[in-house]
Amino acid sequence: MTDYRFLNDKLELRQGLKSFLSQIPSSQRKSFERAFQWHDLWNHHCVFSLSRSPKILSQWRAYASDGNGMALGLTSKFLEHAGLSLVECRYEDHDTYAAELIPKHQDFVESVHNASELHRAENSFMDWVRANSLGFYKLIADLIALKNPAFSEEKELRAIWSRPMGDTSIKMREARNLIIPYVEAKIWPDNEEQHSLCVVIPEIWLGPKCSELNKLSIIAMNIGMCMPYRHDCGYV
Repeated sequence: MTDYRFLNDKLELRQGLKSFLSQIPSSQRKSFERAFQWHDLWNHHCVFSLSRSPKILSQWRAYASDGNGMALGLTSKFLEHAGLSLVECRYEDHDTYAAELIPKHQDFVESVHNASELHRAENSFMDWVRANSLGFYKLIADLIALKNPAFSEEKELRAIWSRPMGDTSIKMREARNLIIPYVEAKIWPDNEEQHSLCVVIPEIWLGPKCSELNKLSIIAMNIGMCMPYRHDCGYV
């Protein structure tokens, strides 16, 4: 699960926040932007992305070595067991969705504004923002559903974990000349038998260019009744 600032479209969460801010009273907007700026500096919001469909050619080309790779078919039940709550991405009507969130988060928005008025000194307000990170976490969990309509064919689902900077669960990896923060979600207990893994991964899809020999390797991995399929769309 990767820090949202290092995703392909790093502006998605900020665009969602912009839609949300457009729905709150203008008198509270500036204080909330100020608070979010500090919160965002001290926290990692890590995103896990999936697609509902294994049959989208653009996904194979972009994320699976131009169709030579494979895709895991995961069950939502066990992702939830691992603490991953999936949400459907919203590609249209962002402002309408943001307006629907106002009643849910209105008390927190007001508390941010009141704290901004009370804590005039910036360091004092920063301390308040740190102490009230849970409210931001809850809002971001809702806003992460908003995605640019240009990507609607992806049929994306997402989960998000928010962690404070310095949390021991945050790891780093190198890619594209960047040092990228991420967290790992354990979807299967270490003490479970390997052949039972098919409960979590009931199917594995081969890309349109993936060798048929990989089906033999999947069977040899001894992960139970995990069925290998192929997305054969004529892309060669």
